[in-house]
Amino acid sequence: MLRCDRADDIVVLTLDRPGAGNSISSGLTEVLLEELGRLSGDETVHAVIITGAGERFFCTGGDVKEYRLIASEDELNSRFDRTRRAMDMLEGLHCPVIAAINGYALGGGAEIILCCDYRIAEEHARIGWPQVRLGIIPAWNGIDRLVRDCGPRVASRMMLTGAQVSAAEARELAIIDQVVPRGTGLGAARAWAADLRVGAPLALRATKRVIRETDGLERVREFQKRLFPALWFSEDHKEAEAAFAERRTPEFTGR
Repeated sequence: MLRCDRADDIVVLTLDRPGAGNSISSGLTEVLLEELGRLSGDETVHAVIITGAGERFFCTGGDVKEYRLIASEDELNSRFDRTRRAMDMLEGLHCPVIAAINGYALGGGAEIILCCDYRIAEEHARIGWPQVRLGIIPAWNGIDRLVRDCGPRVASRMMLTGAQVSAAEARELAIIDQVVPRGTGLGAARAWAADLRVGAPLALRATKRVIRETDGLERVREFQKRLFPALWFSEDHKEAEAAFAERRTPEFTGR
């Protein structure tokens, strides 16, 4: 589910579930937590790159088939809190974190890229947060991260519409930093990581820590967490899940 490859002091994490759109299951979350825990204690790592297996998907978000079976608020919070923790650990790594977006980055997959310090997208990539069309909101603190990065107007445009944008459009909105030709994302990410060697390791780590400390997000994240279960168990979300499985347009009722 997760490949970890190291060359010198650069680590590449590859989400490896191409048959499921490289989606995040509870099993993949557990492996991510384990690997990120190991990386957080390894100060010999200069940079971490995260990408998806194959040429079509970076990550399409949560595993819809698995999460449809969640039956209680306690179970929902338990599972999703672990994924929130994995996102926080990725964002909080002492070293630079680079996203090499090699295809669709949707929902939770687009939330992953918001945890990265630098984002490179191949020209065919598509990025979006379609949760509103599923009757929910981003579950893993993607709203506040997008507002932090791009401001409330971009966050409103993307998250209130649930629209997908091309790599070029995402670059114009400052969601990503660089667009590269198909098949070259990982190489570009490695090159950017190498360029960062001009900075002293202690200074790079200190800069990341200071940037992170400028966030005062505890209250807004607790608010999002309280909102999410009511939306998850709403009739509209259940209708969206059924429509997804049946390949039709959902009919929302506001309940």
